[in-house]
Amino acid sequence: MPFQIRIDASTIPALIFGGLLLVAATIMGGLVYKARRSLDAVVENDEAARLHADRQFRRRIQVTVMLALVGILIPLGDQLEKFLGKNPALFFVWVACVFVLTVCMVLMALGDWLSTAAYSAVARSQLRQQRTELEEEIRRYHASRNNPVQKGHSQSIEDGEES
Repeated sequence: MPFQIRIDASTIPALIFGGLLLVAATIMGGLVYKARRSLDAVVENDEAARLHADRQFRRRIQVTVMLALVGILIPLGDQLEKFLGKNPALFFVWVACVFVLTVCMVLMALGDWLSTAAYSAVARSQLRQQRTELEEEIRRYHASRNNPVQKGHSQSIEDGEES
């Protein structure tokens, strides 16, 4: 007896849920790809930012693929219910695959969140350091403009310009 796809009231929820997961994965993949391409001009000169963006893209695409696989496995397992019911070991393998993929997605999403938080903290620290250096340079510049005699400059009394 060849495999036949059956669609009845008991299979519709699995087909709808699996289809929604596939649609979500497709949309997510498109958004991830679009976001990465939009960063190309921004990160082309910054090696650390480029590496972070590449790793982030890879993680997010992997999560997208896993989401699509879960979207396929759920209705597939529902369609193979008669076959899997006769082979409890295969049913366990199917459930384990769905569970492992789900746990991996959650862990990768958590890792992506932590990686982005760590990268952002380092970037903010670098920006604070650059700001402090620039403020110090501005302070020194203003100090040298306010005390031109110490720097070997003289000012004309008539027009207030340096000579």
